Amino acid sequence: MFGAVDNSHSCFLLSSQADQLTEEQIAEFKEAFSLFDKDGDGTITTKELGTVMRSLGQNPTEAELQDMINEVDEMIREADIDGDGQVNYEEFVQMMTAK
Repeated sequence: MFGAVDNSHSCFLLSSQADQLTEEQIAEFKEAFSLFDKDGDGTITTKELGTVMRSLGQNPTEAELQDMINEVDEMIREADIDGDGQVNYEEFVQMMTAK
């Protein structure tokens, strides 16, 4: 789930990736993260990610929705560094900046 980013998240990001991201990019990541974190708890669940995808105007069939859920699950597994089944802000930034 994605949520409000507190100062500890900002400090972590600024200290570990300051040479790679501009202040504008950091602000954009925070905004994007908060769009996904519907309940504001600081993490993004599969359900929240699916909700955002549907809000983008997608009207998938049940089969397409299941395929999307499977893809989202895989994305979360790949991004979930600490293995808690959710994507926190730091993991989100890592996922978004992975080359």
